[in-house]
Amino acid sequence: MGGKPHRKIKSAERTLALFELFSREQRPFTVGYIARTMGIPQPSVSMLLRNLQEQGYLEYDGRSRTFAPSIRVALLGAWVDRRFSQAGELGGRLSTLQTRIGETALVGIQNGASAQYVLAQTADHPDRLDVLSGHFRSLTCSAIGRALLSQKEDQDILAWARRCNAEALEDRFKVNEAEFLAKIHGYQQQGYAETAGDVTPGVGVFAVCIRSPMGSSPIAVGLGGPMERIEKRRHEITEALFEFKAIFGRMEIGEALSETPEDPLQM
Repeated sequence: MGGKPHRKIKSAERTLALFELFSREQRPFTVGYIARTMGIPQPSVSMLLRNLQEQGYLEYDGRSRTFAPSIRVALLGAWVDRRFSQAGELGGRLSTLQTRIGETALVGIQNGASAQYVLAQTADHPDRLDVLSGHFRSLTCSAIGRALLSQKEDQDILAWARRCNAEALEDRFKVNEAEFLAKIHGYQQQGYAETAGDVTPGVGVFAVCIRSPMGSSPIAVGLGGPMERIEKRRHEITEALFEFKAIFGRMEIGEALSETPEDPLQM
């Protein structure tokens, strides 16, 4: 009896991971490919796919022996599309931004003490910044995370910094609280956050926090690549991010405090 909730959670996580895989690669998959890519035993994958097919969320092509999302999945997101109508479709706008600048473009949200990338469009350069949708980075050690933290008040920034330090797997991912707070103050003044090679040597990302078209917690949008290349284009890149932000309306510092837990240690 004690194992049932765990199995349900595991099944839900696998379902979401499967649809993220479909979103990322945008093509039908065989059972074997899904099992190898997701690292799940093939019998478990077969059961998951069969259940989703029976509920109408997947379609099966007997000739190619592949599964793909059905129209039911698209209809589930119809209400989301309507809520995005005034601001424009975020993915399309991000694609335009990525094409304009030519570097990797990111959208991230806060998930606990991490910034989670929910959308990523990589550049064509061989030395591009490679980021996958769904991946996590520490709030304190990512431009997306720092942009999100810049929307909070000092006591909350310090509380999240302490939690990030407590969860850091290596000392190099820990921050000095006073120095980090001063750094966030600087981001608040300049209007954007950054990692200028201080987290991953030679790699930089500039990011701004924008109002979510969903009307919920804020999201952050960033552009990144080799530090030498993006530093030369700092003004151009940040201006493009400011223009992107303007589309979604201005967000003041501290405006989103009610959207996140007051005590991060209780999460």
